[in-house]
Amino acid sequence: MEHLKVNREVLRRLARGRVLTTEDLSKILHVSTSRAARAAVDLKRRGLLIQVQRGIYASVPLEVKPLAFQPDPFLVVLRALGEKYAFSYLSALVLHGAEHTVRRTVHVSAPDVRSRLRTVGRFPVHIHSVDRNSWGHATMRVRHGGASVRVTRPERTLVDLASLPNAQQDYEEDLQAFRTLVPRSDPRKLLREILTAPNITTRARVGHLLRVSQADTAVPPALLESIRESVSGASLSYFATKPKGASNRLDAEFRVIYPGRS
Repeated sequence: MEHLKVNREVLRRLARGRVLTTEDLSKILHVSTSRAARAAVDLKRRGLLIQVQRGIYASVPLEVKPLAFQPDPFLVVLRALGEKYAFSYLSALVLHGAEHTVRRTVHVSAPDVRSRLRTVGRFPVHIHSVDRNSWGHATMRVRHGGASVRVTRPERTLVDLASLPNAQQDYEEDLQAFRTLVPRSDPRKLLREILTAPNITTRARVGHLLRVSQADTAVPPALLESIRESVSGASLSYFATKPKGASNRLDAEFRVIYPGRS
């Protein structure tokens, strides 16, 4: 297909697809997958596609130079990894509209996988393994870039954020996430996610963040009381701060040492 004819309809369908596989191209061009793979070479030469990785391409807007184009990381990872995974942690914050900065590393979760860091195209992808028994009610679908993408529900996302290692925590960002997502959460589902979190430190952090953010969010007193009971007798834990930090504060209710706010 050295002289592939690209008409307005083909351009429209390429643009609508945004991130496409060889199979997608074969349907758009009405050719076999082998001819579509050859056509992709021609489309890349014309600056209409860039190759993300083998068999996956991103369509380049006509007004953008291919070398300056950054494909949508969520659509790239969706195409590369498939529907088994749900976007989670910091990536879920973006898809829920709770954060406007798309970080370079994409986070996804799924049961029965090995937790690891891998690369998809230009993007580092942190894969998290989760318990299958709690996974069925932990995800939902949202629209992004014209596609339906799977993402952890607000309730699971909040608990996941609190579970990140201390060195990866940003206290003010966590508070903002809670202010945004708690009003969208079902208190019963949130409590279920909290109480099934295996780490008592995670439960304590969530309780602390709910207590601190309750001036901006409606947190049922019974929810806080249930969390308090679940962390009763817990050892002190550090949250987004270091031992002996000058600004350290103590939340005696949830046994959390956290950074003072400026």
